[in-house]
Amino acid sequence: MQTNLQNSPLYNQYDKSSGYEFYSKVLLIEDNIGDARLVELLLEEADTFKCEIVNKTSLSDGMEALAQDSYDAILLDLSLPDSRGFETLEKFMTRFPDANVIVLTGMKDKKLGVEAVKAGAQDYLVKGGFDSDWLARALRYSIERNRFLKRLEEAQRIAHVGHWEYNMATGEFSASDEIYRILGYVPRSIIFSREDMQNPSSHLFFLNQIIEQTLIAGTHKGDYIIKQADGNEKSVFTQTSLTRNSKKDILSVNGIIQDITDRKVREQLQKDRDLAVESSKIKERLLARVSHEMRTPMNAILGMSDLVLKTEMNEEQLGLVTGIHQNSEHLLGIINDILEISTLQNGELKFENRIFDLSSLLSNLFNIVQYKLKENEIQFELDIREDIPKFVEGDPNRIQQVLINLVGNAFKFTQRGKVSVKVENINETETEAWLKFSVIDTGIGIPQEKISDIFEPFNRIENKEHNFEGTGLGLSIAHNIVTMLNGGMGVESKLGQGSTFFFEIPFKKAIEKDIVIEDEVSITLDTARQIKLLLAEDNKFNQIVAKKTIEKEYKNIEVTIAQNGSEAVELVKEHDFDIILMDIQMPVMDGLEATKFIRESLDETKSNITILAMTADAQIAKDNKYKEHKMNDYVLKPFRPKQLFEKLAYYINKNNK
Repeated sequence: MQTNLQNSPLYNQYDKSSGYEFYSKVLLIEDNIGDARLVELLLEEADTFKCEIVNKTSLSDGMEALAQDSYDAILLDLSLPDSRGFETLEKFMTRFPDANVIVLTGMKDKKLGVEAVKAGAQDYLVKGGFDSDWLARALRYSIERNRFLKRLEEAQRIAHVGHWEYNMATGEFSASDEIYRILGYVPRSIIFSREDMQNPSSHLFFLNQIIEQTLIAGTHKGDYIIKQADGNEKSVFTQTSLTRNSKKDILSVNGIIQDITDRKVREQLQKDRDLAVESSKIKERLLARVSHEMRTPMNAILGMSDLVLKTEMNEEQLGLVTGIHQNSEHLLGIINDILEISTLQNGELKFENRIFDLSSLLSNLFNIVQYKLKENEIQFELDIREDIPKFVEGDPNRIQQVLINLVGNAFKFTQRGKVSVKVENINETETEAWLKFSVIDTGIGIPQEKISDIFEPFNRIENKEHNFEGTGLGLSIAHNIVTMLNGGMGVESKLGQGSTFFFEIPFKKAIEKDIVIEDEVSITLDTARQIKLLLAEDNKFNQIVAKKTIEKEYKNIEVTIAQNGSEAVELVKEHDFDIILMDIQMPVMDGLEATKFIRESLDETKSNITILAMTADAQIAKDNKYKEHKMNDYVLKPFRPKQLFEKLAYYINKNNK
């Protein structure tokens, strides 16, 4: 793309024959015709400065001209028909504070010219005391300086940094426009006085503090929180130095002030974010520790009570042990709910997406809640409509979790009658099916004023006749999971007549060619040979629970115990094992270190042994994190014997194939 230089504002500033030159527009405010004509003639003679001159003969006409057009420089006579003396400059600069003014004075008014420069004029010229070159140089210098200052002011405005100077002898304070803006004033709208800065109640008092520090040390820098003129607070960075004029021996403090409010806000946000991340990590570590410390004794209590329940007992003993077992189960449910709601709130819950048999999942629901039927003698019904797809794509574990939660809740609040689960196909396309799951009970119902808050955490239904146990987290967990599955959950209820909790979720319909039915591995352990199992566990009670539970179920399993990860490694080196149950938190060498050593340092036969994490740390079990540590699977403490037996049989039978 080519640019026409003749249209550029810089084009007329360069002339090939005479070198660099200015072509500018100058406003001359002069009522004396002779003086005005002299200025025009002198500028016509100047070789290095070309300009257009507009002459006005009064202050009011001059200011009107400047209001309507822009000028590179203003030559201002201080003695005009409508204004005389220093007042002329004050009026002009008040209205046009950014104007590039050169004052014209008579021979008797040289001091007035000096005062004019102090008040904001760029320069002064004494009439009759300059020639064409001098006038041209003065105009060119003032224009260049004015343009430079404007660029500097713009740079300061963009960078939010301004400069200032304080004269110790005169008490004069001069500052750039950005200083005024930072302090909350219109640029050059006021004059800062020594009294303002030395008044402790003034918002400018911080300047006095900076000056005092600079006088002591010679330099000073630091961050301050200041108040602007309107009372708002700003964070600023200041840096100053002390300078001395060698000819009048006058001290001045020069400095900059930078508005760092935005930076401080960003830094605070970063600190808050880092604190939130660290708090989340601390919370995660705390939950892991709490989980481990609570689950470890719970494993012993549940495991031992389970073992005792399989022995001969009288009626009183059976009742006591059953009570221990049931209350332990309840406490474990509370622990699980707290960990699950924490995971949800941290956004750490992960979902899988795979093809599964929905009808099998729903049928299995009956087996899972069967023990509730024995406890409460309540009818349980499954109502699955015929148009429900058999195979769908989604997360079967989360769907099952929500259903178990809702069904368990229904059983808790239903004293008689029935609980039913209904599944309907409410909308279907070629690729997708919206399914509605309803859990209906004939229980106590929910008061209308409680329905709107029913899915909030720790919300419980109070009833004068019954004391219902629970944390009030179950429904909140279920609601969050459904929401994260792009679905919705609701409730309908009448007090004393029962409740219906329902949720709707979209599922992708499985394509027939993509449906793969995995070969089932029998959960019945092959008893044709002796099985060697290594249990790495430091807790004595949990050693007893695991060993006795396994040996009572399987007569052909020989259990060897390692007290820590180091012992486990040495035993694996010396003996051949079929499978390892590896606790995570152990002294000397933990389970993760032991697993890493076995996988990376032993020969192929021993390094490929099946290792199941047997841990009370619920975090490692979530989202398959155990796989990151090269473990095959996990059994979460407190373990349910059936779950442990299924996993042992699955992997041992699989390895024997």
